[in-house]
Amino acid sequence: MNSIDPVLLGLPEVANQEVFHADHDLGWVLPAPEPRERVHTRSIVCRGFRRADGLFDIEGRFIDTRPFAYHSEARGDTPAGRALHHMQVRLTIDRQRVIRELVSAMPATPHWSCPEVNRNFQRLVGVSIAKGFKQCLRERLGGIEGCTHVIGLLEAMGAAALQTFSSATHAPRPAGEPKPVHVWKIDALIDTCYAYRRDGPMLEERARRTPASGERS
Repeated sequence: MNSIDPVLLGLPEVANQEVFHADHDLGWVLPAPEPRERVHTRSIVCRGFRRADGLFDIEGRFIDTRPFAYHSEARGDTPAGRALHHMQVRLTIDRQRVIRELVSAMPATPHWSCPEVNRNFQRLVGVSIAKGFKQCLRERLGGIEGCTHVIGLLEAMGAAALQTFSSATHAPRPAGEPKPVHVWKIDALIDTCYAYRRDGPMLEERARRTPASGERS
């Protein structure tokens, strides 16, 4: 069977389509929608960990589910809530943001041959998640060399890795541990988004508080 019951995986949040942030979730705050019925849920979750050996683990999980039972030639009869796609990846990254190790799994796939591509993801070992990571994914894993869903997950994990390094600068650390990795310089963020626009109030206020260039975010 290529689709594993989420309860057997110890992932009840997959079965009831909850997410890891449920304890902080205030619910959807968008305007009330027109009458409708849900037909699909996609969940992408990334988590970052600081390891005891000084490395960082970034874990990602990609899941698609349908809230109704259905039949397909490839999967046969599939009960409601069972994962159509379920991919997991763990990246182990050093302080220079280089991938030192990668492990991946596909507990649920739409086709029997999908998990065979797991071996190709090892091509990312030694790659930096810094600038150019998305292009590297397409060069090494594009087309028939990879999986569209895992590439999308890896893109999200690259961004999550940078946020993990940023969070690590604020997290408590044992005495004697090396200083946290400073990921971003303010100068590098200028004009990369609306909030960091050059003539915006946020940068103007920051300049008044910290006139020295290059302060970390």
